[in-house]
Amino acid sequence: MEPITMLVLSAIWVGAASGTGFVLAVIAKRIHPGLSLKKLWLFYTVLMAFLVAIVFLIGWF
Repeated sequence: MEPITMLVLSAIWVGAASGTGFVLAVIAKRIHPGLSLKKLWLFYTVLMAFLVAIVFLIGWF
């Protein structure tokens, strides 16, 4: 792949994982108000990024 394609794909990947992580963190915060939004956001962002990486790997091979 060309470097510009990888750069664009990586930016979309980070943006989508962060946005989805935030939405999931807000939902979880409503269910469990005592939890930290920042920690939930970090957890769900990492989880979504990992899941997308797995999908990319499955699609690559």
